[in-house]
Amino acid sequence: MTVNTKAAPRRDLSFSSFEEILAELDRIESGVQAGTATTTGNWSIGEICEHCAKVITGACDGFETRAPFFVRWVARALFFKPAMGVKPMPTGIKLPKSAAEIFPEPGIPDAEGIAELRKELKRVLAGKEMTHPSPVFGKITHDQWVTIHCKHCAMHMGFIFPEGAQAQSPAQ
Repeated sequence: MTVNTKAAPRRDLSFSSFEEILAELDRIESGVQAGTATTTGNWSIGEICEHCAKVITGACDGFETRAPFFVRWVARALFFKPAMGVKPMPTGIKLPKSAAEIFPEPGIPDAEGIAELRKELKRVLAGKEMTHPSPVFGKITHDQWVTIHCKHCAMHMGFIFPEGAQAQSPAQ
């Protein structure tokens, strides 16, 4: 059964650095190891982490596909400035089939997805620049990529509850 991620309970997370994402990833991994971690969206913990890792990999090494010119033009004109602002990334965005390269492997074990995300975050922290164009926004800077990844990871990781509690309502 598919979950409406706009209405699913999630934690209100906000990251301003890759180090903060790594710290949250440690909390999630502890919850996985303790058997307490749960999710409220449509993906498992491993799938969430692998998806976030694949987007970082694309920013570092390039993406195979990109949105059509008109979509990129509209996205840049209407959504880029808000994407760089303080508001969180919205939930419930359906990716087109053409974005398959960033879809997670269905059923990837949680430990593997976590390890992949940790590896990509550490690769950037070790000096790998994110210089490849966004498939949606086109050419952006390394620092703009950091902002996008921090918001992207916060949005997806908000569906993960390391201690199993789901008391918080959806963030608006």
